[in-house]
Parts: sequence; structure tokens; C-alpha cells
Amino acid sequence: MPRAPRGEKRAIMSVWDDFIHRLEQDLAECRRDLELLESGQMQHRERRGDDPWVDTTQREIDWHKKTIGMYGLIRKLRAEHGG
Repeated sequence: MPRAPRGEKRAIMSVWDDFIHRLEQDLAECRRDLELLESGQMQHRERRGDDPWVDTTQREIDWHKKTIGMYGLIRKLRAEHGG
């Protein structure tokens, strides 16, 4: 496979670095939201059509925990592969 020109490699790394930075910001927001959800300071509800509102806070807590775990896995894989 041919090697990318030096400038192209820097551009790819810059895009990757920007992506990682956005992921880290998303992770911080996810942690803040999880803390608020778990403490009861924030609740999550859904409503479909004219049905009554349904509390989905626990589902949101589970989703946030799973998301944070995935970020941890990505970070671990990145560290193992010299990222």
C-alpha cells in the first residue's frame, strides 16, 4: 500500500486529534449528566402520542454508564496501540 504524503498524514492526524477532543468533551458531559440523573437532580421522561409520560430515568442512567464504559474501552485500546 503506498504511503500518504507527509502533509496528508498531518491532516489525517489533525482530524483524528479533533475527533478525540470532541469525544473527551462528550465524555465529560455524559459524566455530568449521569451524576445529575443518579442524584435525582435530573429526570428523564418520554411520551408517545397522547399516552401518559413514562419515567425512563433508569434507562438513561444505564445508557450513560454503557457509553462511559465504551469511552474507557476506546481509551484503553488507543493506549495499547500507541495512540
